Amino acid sequence: MASTEQLTFAIETFKRIHPVEFQRRFLSQDTRHDGRAFLQFRATHVVKGTIGTAQGSATVRIGNTTVVCGIKAEVSEPDVNTPDQGYLATNVDLSPICSANYRPGAPGDEAQVDSEHIFRLFGEVVDLKQLCIENDQAVWSLSADIVCLKSDGNVLDAAIIALMAAVEDLKLPQASLDPATGVVSADKAIETQLTLRKRLFPATFSLVDDAYLVADADDAEERLATATLLVVLDDQGRLANVWKRGAGTIDRPTIARCIAEAKNHQNAVSSALE
Repeated sequence: MASTEQLTFAIETFKRIHPVEFQRRFLSQDTRHDGRAFLQFRATHVVKGTIGTAQGSATVRIGNTTVVCGIKAEVSEPDVNTPDQGYLATNVDLSPICSANYRPGAPGDEAQVDSEHIFRLFGEVVDLKQLCIENDQAVWSLSADIVCLKSDGNVLDAAIIALMAAVEDLKLPQASLDPATGVVSADKAIETQLTLRKRLFPATFSLVDDAYLVADADDAEERLATATLLVVLDDQGRLANVWKRGAGTIDRPTIARCIAEAKNHQNAVSSALE
């Protein structure tokens, strides 16, 4: 028993002191430290309606990474340039609660960039005209808070899937504007759901140590990644978005390979969303 404990301690010590070499030992043997193949994704679990006070919500778990999304709906005035459209705002929260890699205070660069990218992605998903209550008078304003509860790599995939599931779970009460008083009333007994233009299926790949392409990197692998590639497909299998980050080089054949693997992974995400 003592020898087993000593071996475990030695492995953990080596992992902490030489993290790059620790990963290389596994990668050079065509495997990963958690036993997965290079292009194997962790299981995705989705539960909708997890926040009772939100109009739409979902919790997503990819391995040990856990993200929850809640959508609140409020009535507001439309923009003068788009009088028949409502609003959808996205906010990604990465705090020290989910990982020691993040700091308290104002949102960091990663959270802000992720929020903006998700906002742009979902501009092709939600038809904002469906959020109009009365043209030029009142619209629904949706605020989607995407909070990472635990970060163990690939938070962006989990965040996109969480918002996708929360939007599908979203139920808005039937609202009407009284022209005499200008007051909007909502009938919670009659709820409607949005008709979405498409579904999104993300898949992120990382180039570890400038040599090994892995899917769905965990936290330890992400720290060694020189580049990452987000591939997003729609429900017709068409390419919706490709986003490369990091200084490392990912050539065209590798990008094509990532897109093909993302298509193979699409069914698993689709099943999780049902």
